[in-house]
Amino acid sequence: MDRWGAANGLMRARRRLLGAAVVAAGVALLSLAGSAGAQSSSSPPGLFGSLPTAGTASTGGTISVGFLTGSTPLTIFPITADTDASVYTSFSFQYDFFVPLYNGPEGATQEIDYAVSVGKKPTFSDNNQTVTIPLNTNYKWSNGQPVDANDLVFDIDLIKAAVKENPANFSSYTPGLFPADITRISATSKYTVVIHLSKPLNPNFFLNDELESEAAIVPLPSTAWNVDSAGGAHLDYTNPANAKKIYDYLNKLGTSVATFGSNPLWKIADGPFVLKTFNTTNSSWTATPNPDFGGSPKPAYSELEGLTFTSQTAMLNALKSGALDISSPLDPTYAPQASTLRAAGDSVYAYPDLGFFDAIFNFKDTTNHFNSIISQLYARQALAYLEDQAAYVKGIYKGAAVAAYGPVPSVPRTPFTPSDAINPPYPYNPSKAVALLKSHGWNVVPGAQTTCTKPGSGAGECGAGIPKGTPFKFVWVYIPASEAPVAPLTSEAFASEAKAAVGINVVLSQKTFNFAFANYNDAAPAGAKYVNDWGVNDFGGFTDDYWPTTNSIFNTGGTYNQGAYHDATLDQLVHNSVFGNSASAVTAEASYLAKAVPALFMPNNDLIIAVNNKVGGPAASFLALTAYQDLPQYWYIKK
Repeated sequence: MDRWGAANGLMRARRRLLGAAVVAAGVALLSLAGSAGAQSSSSPPGLFGSLPTAGTASTGGTISVGFLTGSTPLTIFPITADTDASVYTSFSFQYDFFVPLYNGPEGATQEIDYAVSVGKKPTFSDNNQTVTIPLNTNYKWSNGQPVDANDLVFDIDLIKAAVKENPANFSSYTPGLFPADITRISATSKYTVVIHLSKPLNPNFFLNDELESEAAIVPLPSTAWNVDSAGGAHLDYTNPANAKKIYDYLNKLGTSVATFGSNPLWKIADGPFVLKTFNTTNSSWTATPNPDFGGSPKPAYSELEGLTFTSQTAMLNALKSGALDISSPLDPTYAPQASTLRAAGDSVYAYPDLGFFDAIFNFKDTTNHFNSIISQLYARQALAYLEDQAAYVKGIYKGAAVAAYGPVPSVPRTPFTPSDAINPPYPYNPSKAVALLKSHGWNVVPGAQTTCTKPGSGAGECGAGIPKGTPFKFVWVYIPASEAPVAPLTSEAFASEAKAAVGINVVLSQKTFNFAFANYNDAAPAGAKYVNDWGVNDFGGFTDDYWPTTNSIFNTGGTYNQGAYHDATLDQLVHNSVFGNSASAVTAEASYLAKAVPALFMPNNDLIIAVNNKVGGPAASFLALTAYQDLPQYWYIKK
């Protein structure tokens, strides 16, 4: 999963930020569609708005895709570190040149698409401790070598070396799991890899969260990249010492933006395109079709351009003038521009991503005894009752959002969606918030300052560690409008409601995403220094993996457990999702979290995309027309 940040509303780190749609009686209605809820008859389920018509493909020409400054690739080497990991690096750049082991669309149909993957469906045996992965035989590198089992072993051997050096070198790393859970990996035939695990894992988890996960497993050219210097000898990468040398060399080159377009290593590709140029000034780039691409379809046009813009306004102007063909996802505040874009010859559509936004509680913040207050379930329930998500969706997100109350959303509906996502346990109701606080020993003073008057841990008392006179008051950190236009608005709306209705004082504090993510984070190295500077951190969310457990997010000690939430029941439910075999385990976990309120779940924005009507492709492929899952081989210019 990927934590999102929010540069211009749509940047993520390892997991990632989301989008929004209007919910009425549990049905998402998107105002962008021209008429609420309109949907193209050929659109995939969960896709809202109007896709361009398919048309007839021509050959040749250029298709351009827009990116925002600050949301551009940071590395071309597919083993990506935490500091460089974003969907703009992986899906929108690396995957154009290097095909993942397992790939699939984001959005409404979250499942592996084996047609655009190197790997075929794996089989599990030996009590789920042996995984056999057959590979498709049609892929080959642009130097003529086949993409085979050794290339997959090569990638995993380098990942092991990267993690041994520093776990942060691999953005998909989870302690105790991949790659630590692999005891042995071998190429048993030219196109078959066998992995032996140290313990049985849920096959759905291992496949969908470890093998298919952003910035995760990408076979690499083992006969060309197994070097530690330019023109150096080819090394045996199965030797850990050699694997470390190779990784260090490739990783250093991979972050050298100045040589992205010129280094011959990166010309050895198995994807639909080969990088042609990379502008080191603004990170714009061009790519041409790979004549050796073994997948299907082959690109019909001559050049793919990645163009960067300093703002979404500049990108919108380029769309309107015809200078840009496909946008990166637009912030919901730009939803009213849809009619103007359509008049200029663009199609505009949107879909809700599978995942969640959350304002993270800091369970270690001792300021005003907030750690003791927020550890009380009733206090978290009271805060949840103060969220007027329907008003946020209508007024702030301009209808381009869906109300959300847990880690697995109601839209798009998935096999894991719990009933709590459809019928929220704590819908907006300030009166219930007041009643909860009063019944637990608080003197509620709307518009002023609510304080604890009955300390203690018994019935009708505030709870352990909350002295008499303690104010219900905390710092709420949010990112600036320049990074996410909706963030200040939702934060201010919540703070105003909390003060006026319940007398909870929310002190707003603005920090950049990079600062908040690195420092206001109990799981980060710098977290201890800032542990008492924040009570809530509202700077993004997560896109769920295809098996949407919250492993590493809310379980004790998780690498993304940024607020240090601890709940033994939740830990067991996550364990069941990761190690058990029940298909209902994730649903049970999601249902529990919706009720436990480990964070304030916020509306999910829709991913709003504009596409020039000159661009065509099979309807299903337009799920890929985002800055997140880029399958440009499906696109073409219409005749």
